[in-house]
Amino acid sequence: MEKSDRTASLSRRNVLKRIVAGSLALGSLPAVADSGARSVAAVELSLAQRALKRSVKGTVFWKSEPGYELARGSAVWRANKPNRFPAVVVIPKDAADVVTAVRYAKKHGLKVGTRSGGHSWQSPHVRDGAMLLDLSIMQNIEVDPATQTVWTNPGVFGSAVNFELARHGLITPTAHHIDVGIGGFVLCGGFGWNSRLWGTGSEHIVGLELVTANGDLIEADADRNSDFYWAARGAGAGFFGVVTRLRLAAHPNPPVWRLSVYSYPVELLEDVFTWARGISDQVAPNVELVITTSAHDDAGAWAPIRITVAALAITDTEAEAANGLAILDTCPVVDKAIKRRDKQPTVLVDRYVSGMLADPPGYRFACDNMYTNAPASELVPKLRELFTQLPSPRSHVFWFNWAPLRHWPDMALSVQGDIYLGAYSVWENAADDERMERWPVEQIRKLESLSIGGQMNDENMLAHPQRYLSEAAAARLKALRAKHDPQQMFVSYLSSWSSKDESR
Repeated sequence: MEKSDRTASLSRRNVLKRIVAGSLALGSLPAVADSGARSVAAVELSLAQRALKRSVKGTVFWKSEPGYELARGSAVWRANKPNRFPAVVVIPKDAADVVTAVRYAKKHGLKVGTRSGGHSWQSPHVRDGAMLLDLSIMQNIEVDPATQTVWTNPGVFGSAVNFELARHGLITPTAHHIDVGIGGFVLCGGFGWNSRLWGTGSEHIVGLELVTANGDLIEADADRNSDFYWAARGAGAGFFGVVTRLRLAAHPNPPVWRLSVYSYPVELLEDVFTWARGISDQVAPNVELVITTSAHDDAGAWAPIRITVAALAITDTEAEAANGLAILDTCPVVDKAIKRRDKQPTVLVDRYVSGMLADPPGYRFACDNMYTNAPASELVPKLRELFTQLPSPRSHVFWFNWAPLRHWPDMALSVQGDIYLGAYSVWENAADDERMERWPVEQIRKLESLSIGGQMNDENMLAHPQRYLSEAAAARLKALRAKHDPQQMFVSYLSSWSSKDESR
């Protein structure tokens, strides 16, 4: 697809059409074959392999079959697919299919990886010789307005969950991109709408249905099967089961959404970041403040780097929004802003489309991230290279003012810091893979002395392992995995950071 065609396809109207048609929600975007993909000659299936195909109402692709490579590739959102090849891809139609598949894997000694939306940058669910469970066609959403909760399958996009909740005047924190599966988002923590005030995605899990390593379908919450409930809230790829449904808390949707965006010339980078670090704990709980740099025009070609400070207020009143957004005017170089948009009305769907425009489908991606509590005097002098030496026009760097308002409850998710930094390289040509995949890791490593850990899912655990759980949470997760999955049937983190190197 040419750049101009790709940009046009991401208009608000076209994105909504694709959502309604189900092309995004059902994972039917064309798979982009990786340059490392290998072809295999068709072979006769064994009796056991044929039996699995017959016993599953969904679809099964063994590695020797036509359709396998499309199924493998479609389980990964980014265009640069991992050079790893599961023995079989199972696309269950319902929870009963998941039970059947897990029991088959247990009987035949297969590891199991699970895909919700496929947005995980490292794709730990795709493993050589394993079973890949792709949950993307399980698409049920059930809202309970009386309890302000929603049951949903993990492969449902967070945007689809919120579009359904909106019918009842409700909302739940989801990823800022329109096409991220809700399962991976909430299991990995998840910064979402109003998360500083309402909490992360993990905190919104109030119950779940899952299949255990023994192939049993169970429910878990704070009172029942609580080991699974604790781990589901933040363990990410380290979870020891297959989540088939999630029960999430929701909130009344605030009526006022206002956005302010100020752009500054790159020469003022140090002034802007020194100010931003100084006011990090003064930002209102219902204001999401981010700073980004990018270097592309509307067509995706190189353009001068600009610093963009954006603040989104999600509130009940205009006065509350105005008060929260007024903090942008305290920047000492505000009079030198190149562009200003003050307190502009916005709506949820436009915020989702904006997220997709930042990381559009069809491109190749790599990333890394970190949390830091470093003061401006230590942090800001080290940011210019990170935010200005972008390796491609669409690559970008992201500063998020998390500034925790409280300690997290007892759950696996256990690392947070004042400032979240994320580096994302975005490119098109496979010939650039090595250089582009190396860039975000190298940049975050240069700040390693200031890091207190990272956030799962937007990390690069394979190339740059960091601290993702507290020591106590990591030890507890290791013990629970040994208890509930002693044979390590479910694949875990794609890194030697875990207690056992499971990168193979």
